[in-house]
Amino acid sequence: MSANLQLITLLLSLLFGILFYFLTIFNFKMINNLKVIYKHIITFIYVLDMTIIYIIFLYHLNKGYFHIYFVLTVLLGFIFGYIINKKMFSKIHVKRIFKN
Repeated sequence: MSANLQLITLLLSLLFGILFYFLTIFNFKMINNLKVIYKHIITFIYVLDMTIIYIIFLYHLNKGYFHIYFVLTVLLGFIFGYIINKKMFSKIHVKRIFKN
């Protein structure tokens, strides 16, 4: 695998990790009012689907070459998504903006 393809894969894995974080937050908000067993089942299916999507993504991007640093980059993207959520979006107070 060429160095250019590895850099592209690392960048897209980082973006996938950030997207994975925000979709996870959305998933938790969607299943907030369900029973605990349903939450576990839906979360398991969600994680399984995201894993399959990432594997298909790697297969189409670099013909299925899999390195551990791609997964570490997804984890780093997940952490960056957390930091983005904490630093940027948590400082927006919607009630204060739309207060009459």
